[in-house]
Amino acid sequence: MKKAFYICSSACLAALAVCYGVWVSEQKDIGILSVVTSILVTLLFGVLLIWLVKAIIDAWFGKRDEDTVRPLLRTDGERRYEVLKVGAYILVSRFVVFLLVYLMYTAMHGYKGGILDTLEEIWKRFDSPSYLGIAERWYVTSGDPQYHIVFFPLFPIVIRLFNYITGNTFASAMLVSLLSSVGAGMMLYKLLLIDYSEKISKFTVLLVFIFPAAFFFSAPMTESLFLLISVTCLYFTRKKLYLFAGVFGALAAFTRSQGVLLMVPMGIEAVRELIIMFKTKDKNAWRGLASRLTGIIIVPVGLLMYIWVNYSVWGDAFKFLEIQREHWSQGLSFFFNTVSYQTDLFIRNLDKVNVETAWGLWFSNLAAIFGTLIIVICGAKKLRASYLGYFAAYFVMSIGATWLLSAPRYMTVAFPVMLALATMCKKWSKKIITIVVIAAMSLLYTAAFVAGNYQIW
Repeated sequence: MKKAFYICSSACLAALAVCYGVWVSEQKDIGILSVVTSILVTLLFGVLLIWLVKAIIDAWFGKRDEDTVRPLLRTDGERRYEVLKVGAYILVSRFVVFLLVYLMYTAMHGYKGGILDTLEEIWKRFDSPSYLGIAERWYVTSGDPQYHIVFFPLFPIVIRLFNYITGNTFASAMLVSLLSSVGAGMMLYKLLLIDYSEKISKFTVLLVFIFPAAFFFSAPMTESLFLLISVTCLYFTRKKLYLFAGVFGALAAFTRSQGVLLMVPMGIEAVRELIIMFKTKDKNAWRGLASRLTGIIIVPVGLLMYIWVNYSVWGDAFKFLEIQREHWSQGLSFFFNTVSYQTDLFIRNLDKVNVETAWGLWFSNLAAIFGTLIIVICGAKKLRASYLGYFAAYFVMSIGATWLLSAPRYMTVAFPVMLALATMCKKWSKKIITIVVIAAMSLLYTAAFVAGNYQIW
């Protein structure tokens, strides 16, 4: 296995080095600091790749204990009670967020009316109006709403379904996000209990919902719904119910483009299980191969459905790519390219006019990129290979945007980050320090969002 590790890790690092070399050779007038940060993030990702290769080889060919740590809860009744307690915590935390942003907004901008009207004024900006517009009139081909085709359909569809109950699009969106947050916390807890202790599982959920950009879980945006669907997909994967996992993976891919990446952890888990089945000459091995392969293949159906929506509305299956490129200068590039131009923009905006944008947007993006990467590397030893693979793929796709505005928000749903951090905090002193630091960062970032002039997307 050592030989396989050296070969695979060397190949991955060589490919990474070639990609960076090709990219840097094409750059003109790049600043020294931009070069330094791009090299640094490339080196960090190289370390992550080494950990990932080791984790996959160990998972496929190493020790084959089904679960590394058994949950402390033993009865179904106790487990259901604990899951409900987690759900109650998430519910209370979301109402705390609603109250907090209302008080912040009132303190900064003066009294604007009741809490519901104020919350609508706070949340209905940036991407939120686009989702609400799709929910009300679907996709159109004229006016400013024609650009909404770049937003995936499932969240607006669910909002429209809730409209039959509330009769108000904004209220429906807020309700969907609230219920999805509660469900996501409960499902994440159930997923983690398969492999980790009760303490680590609960602490991970806590960290997810106090992450600096976790207030977006309360917003009329896709974060809470995407987290719910993606962790449900992984839960069924760990339970070896691949057809159900595939369906939820497809729904995730119909919610956000990153949903298709769930094929990565599903594939890692499937190969691990199939190796065991074939080596032990399990009579159901071929049936297991078929079910797992089918489940994985189902996932991109969600993306294909979105492409079909593009075709049905515009007569062009890839209209979203054109609009992303021409209207938002958005495409897919290397993550080290992102770090480079983010560093350059941060430096250029450090003046009296644009200083809020420099710190609120570009610095926050860089902090999220480096912070999450370092945390996962430090806790990589305790992560399942599938979770580590999911984070690596999610990082490459999300951070590799040619015009990245929302790194903290994107990384909020990357639960392996918080899981890695939770595994490193075994002592209460470390837990308390971690909570205090993250909560302080969360309050600061939330205040910057509420203020409205820091470009928090």
